Amino acid sequence: MACQTFDGNSHTQSEEDAFLLGSKRTRFAITAVALFGLAACNPAPAATPTVFQPRVTIYAPVEPTPTPAPPTRPPATAAPVATVVLPPTVAPVDGTINPFTGIKARDPATLAQRPMLVKVANGTEPGVRPQSGLAEADVVVEHYAEGGIMRFTALYQTNAPTRIGSVRSCRLTDLELAPLFGGAIACSGMSGGVKLEMRASPYLFDKGSTDLSKSTLISPDFGMPECEDCMFYRTNTNVPPHNLFASVPRLREELVRRGKNDKSPFKSWTFSPAPASVSAMADAGVVNIPYTSGVVSWRYDSATGLWLRSMGGQPHTDQATGKTLSAANVLVVYANHINTLIVEDATGAKSIQVQLWDRGPLKLLRDGKLQNGAWLRPTPNGVFDLVSDDKPLPLKPGNTWIELVPLDMQIDAKP
Repeated sequence: MACQTFDGNSHTQSEEDAFLLGSKRTRFAITAVALFGLAACNPAPAATPTVFQPRVTIYAPVEPTPTPAPPTRPPATAAPVATVVLPPTVAPVDGTINPFTGIKARDPATLAQRPMLVKVANGTEPGVRPQSGLAEADVVVEHYAEGGIMRFTALYQTNAPTRIGSVRSCRLTDLELAPLFGGAIACSGMSGGVKLEMRASPYLFDKGSTDLSKSTLISPDFGMPECEDCMFYRTNTNVPPHNLFASVPRLREELVRRGKNDKSPFKSWTFSPAPASVSAMADAGVVNIPYTSGVVSWRYDSATGLWLRSMGGQPHTDQATGKTLSAANVLVVYANHINTLIVEDATGAKSIQVQLWDRGPLKLLRDGKLQNGAWLRPTPNGVFDLVSDDKPLPLKPGNTWIELVPLDMQIDAKP
């Protein structure tokens, strides 16, 4: 069959304009403390600050430099785009619909609690795959960590699996993901540079406080125990360090103890049983996403109406169910990726900042269709909306996988 190629530029003119107009504001995740520590360890003559361009590839090494200038984007030359006015998209008054899936919750009480995000390994080394608990997540985000390594962030609102993992460490991206969903986050730990940024977060720590008893970040790195009946526990069935798992019920108990299990401010996405008729839409049966660590493929199964996931040509299964992971929706979200100065491992790989603020292009896979749209996130600690043709872009009721990709990544879609 003929093959169509889609990339971050293949979206509507209004979305291109919106992206360019809204992307002038940038920020950095490198604190002065981290830079001072780096300079103390490696004294060197001052160098001219480097200006990062917006399409920074994560594949090329970046040499440490003094405080970099903010990334810049070319000014928009097209006519201004009309402001998108989104209607209120709060959950129904009766409070029975899961805002992340559009499906009625079996127990409405689960909607009054904060969503729980858990960091899950996704490397290629032995003992990582298959992971446990991804099939029960309402939302799974796949993103680069560093050096081409991938990681998952799984979100649980109504489901509460007792075995999720293997659990791995937080990354800079989590500074965006936790407030984006209004959730708490659990991970095994973090590098020194990321820890500094986490402690400075006004979302993760009340008003920048370092008081762990008031934090929405839960980690053994911040004093949480590991034991057989704890929120974090280790098994003999996986190779260390990929033998750490987490229990959502136990994590929630900790949130209750901290007074942090309150309802998320997340506004419900728009859901519709049938796909919207948008100006940029094409048939899609198989979509390939060429991450550095391996190609991720999503194949549409018309019998179930779901997208089936594979990695490296093999079905990607969940250890708990033995079944292939599936999604009602797959969102390919394009965002600027920046190599920072934070060193994450012994190889010198740098932590990656994914700039999930302002706006950017996206592609939605649902019901065997590929639809172009845009994501909007006007406030740094807010959630994001999904639009197409200046209107809310509806998802199919069910779970969603989000693939975070660099702006210049090309995905391959076949009918």
